[in-house]
Amino acid sequence: MKKKLLVILMIFVLAITAIVATACNDSGMIVKNQERDFKQVTATVTYADRTAQVDKLELNATIYNFVYQYYSYYQQGYMTQTQYQAVLDNIATSYKQANESLAETEAYTLKCIDELYKLAIADASMKDAALAANTAGKSYDEAARIKEIASVLPKKDLIAAIDAYNKEMQESFDSFRETYDKELANAKGGNSTENVKSVTITSKPWKLVYEKGETLNESGLKVGVVYEGSDDVVTLDRSEYTVTGFSSDEVKDEVEVTVTFANKTDTFKVEIAKAKPSRPKLPTEDEDEEKTVVPALFEVDLEAKIAEAKTTDTAEYKALVECKRRLEKQMESNYRSYQYYYLSKLKTQAVTAYEEIVGKKASGVSEAEILAEYNKKLNEQKLDLLLGDKKYSDVSDTSAVKTEIVHEDGKVFYVQNLLLKITDDLDEKYSAWEKEAVANDDALEAYKNSLIDQTGIYVSNVEYDKDATCEEESCTCTACENYKGETPGACTDPDCTCVKCPNKRFITAQFAEEHGLTLSDDGTVNILDVLNVVTADLADLAADAPAEDRAANLEKFKKWIYTVNDDEGSFTAFTDGKLGYSLSMDESSYVENFTACARALAYGDAAEKTTWHVVGNGVGSFGYCYTTYGIHVIMLSGYAIDPVYVTEANKVAGTDYYALPVDAITDYTSYKAAEETTPAKGTLKYGIVESLEKDKKDALTGSFKKDFYQKEMDENVKITYFDKVYKDLIESYQK
Repeated sequence: MKKKLLVILMIFVLAITAIVATACNDSGMIVKNQERDFKQVTATVTYADRTAQVDKLELNATIYNFVYQYYSYYQQGYMTQTQYQAVLDNIATSYKQANESLAETEAYTLKCIDELYKLAIADASMKDAALAANTAGKSYDEAARIKEIASVLPKKDLIAAIDAYNKEMQESFDSFRETYDKELANAKGGNSTENVKSVTITSKPWKLVYEKGETLNESGLKVGVVYEGSDDVVTLDRSEYTVTGFSSDEVKDEVEVTVTFANKTDTFKVEIAKAKPSRPKLPTEDEDEEKTVVPALFEVDLEAKIAEAKTTDTAEYKALVECKRRLEKQMESNYRSYQYYYLSKLKTQAVTAYEEIVGKKASGVSEAEILAEYNKKLNEQKLDLLLGDKKYSDVSDTSAVKTEIVHEDGKVFYVQNLLLKITDDLDEKYSAWEKEAVANDDALEAYKNSLIDQTGIYVSNVEYDKDATCEEESCTCTACENYKGETPGACTDPDCTCVKCPNKRFITAQFAEEHGLTLSDDGTVNILDVLNVVTADLADLAADAPAEDRAANLEKFKKWIYTVNDDEGSFTAFTDGKLGYSLSMDESSYVENFTACARALAYGDAAEKTTWHVVGNGVGSFGYCYTTYGIHVIMLSGYAIDPVYVTEANKVAGTDYYALPVDAITDYTSYKAAEETTPAKGTLKYGIVESLEKDKKDALTGSFKKDFYQKEMDENVKITYFDKVYKDLIESYQK
């Protein structure tokens, strides 16, 4: 039975894609007839004297997606054979329902276009264009509808629609370009893989020394082939040969890498060295600037590129023209065009744009509403606690810190960790000496500290981005893959600005000089010297230090983490990458000294703070400790519940929980409460207002759509269905 179902599905797919096959038929009449057939209208829609329509091809595509979804469920075992067969047997009803749904969606889109039109003609800067492009009272035309929507959309929404369209078209074009480039690379003047005499590496990769764990960089690698009857070396395209044998799992003086073409090989050797620490690029919180310039449409931009290449690059010109031809041929075979896909993006954005406008009509949130929402949530959580169904236990979920009203006094807090790590070889020395058990704990501690004194650490260049792409076609960096010079290799330019220069992963002498550090021959600086620089850079915060001073200290510390930290856990402890590690006063899962230093920061007395070199007070204070890993510089970055709120007045009767007041700061990750907003960002009150405003906007949008579908659909929308148009598809499919 399963095989039969597969055959049925294939028949259905063939019915849908028949246009592709017939489009290649020599008879132009058959092609035209097929095009007319699939462009038949299955529904017409009229609203505000504007007309829209649904065609057979669009309906068929919808049904295909519908059936394929259920077929996937069946294949994965989510549906029984009987259930899936019922979907197939009911295909006529599915066609009818899909046609109605598409028509109603078109009606709602016309409603949004009409509302945008009313706003546009009320705006002096948009009025003339909107009036000129108005389609009311005119028959449906794709190009006219495009002009109309473009004339009434706010600029930011028009830009969003064009960006979405351009991205979709560029991705399609790129797939044709990839295929074309492969075809071109394989067209090698009649040379056959059967008469290959030898394969030779004409240029080794520029990078021949790798750190443990790195991937092979083939930049600079060139492979040639010599055919029988000739001594000429023909350079191969990368897609024609394979590269095998590379592995950086272990440190090795030599690893042989093999290139193979037509069963002929050549080799080169690389060295796998001990890995240096690798840290991610310092993240920024800068928001993208809002675009103000309307971009050119994909096809317009493509024509400009073709025109430029025609006079500058013959090969590129041929490639662009050919790939454009293939893209347009595919669209034609499906009886679609550029404007069809552009219109679909415009219609989507028209709906989005007007729904946003409707949502903005939501009035502000009153103090009474804030208080009512606060009490509602508080009472819900109190009830959960008293019934024993809810506990404040999932402290690792940072969202709870921001949204919960009731907290337990678990003395839960958060710290960020900067680890200045001793090298593996020194760590091995310490471990070996510890196992010999020839010294007491004090002696081991002294030996460990002496090893730390010997340690040099690498300092990351926060400007280096391992994922960056060099934009220079002929980059001057000798280590860049875009370097076109005669002597590629390790970059020796101390002022190199290439974003891809691998030798700029770590800070050079300039950084050392600026911070009074000594850079050793192997590119490291002394661990204790770095500790002194870091701690000198951070502020000594008093207990009453304002939020902006604490935020500044946290920001400085974050930059140091991304500059010299050798502990990736600090980046991955939480999904937002901000808070770092969570601890509590009864926590013992971390290294002993680390935990003790962190506790001293959060709740320690004067003696404990002295023991762990604590500087400052409260959030933004810091201290450091030694462990077998190296030196940990630790900064207190927040509390699950600030100690100031742990009072009898806030305690929930009958529990060990406390209710945060509405103005309490709940977002310690960035101290946004310092920002001048009303209510202050980062407070519980701000979160409640955001939630209520969103609910109001959603309610307005929902009410707008509900009124349209329940009232205007009957009163102001006229839909005519032509079910017989797709009757042949249903009959063909059922057979």
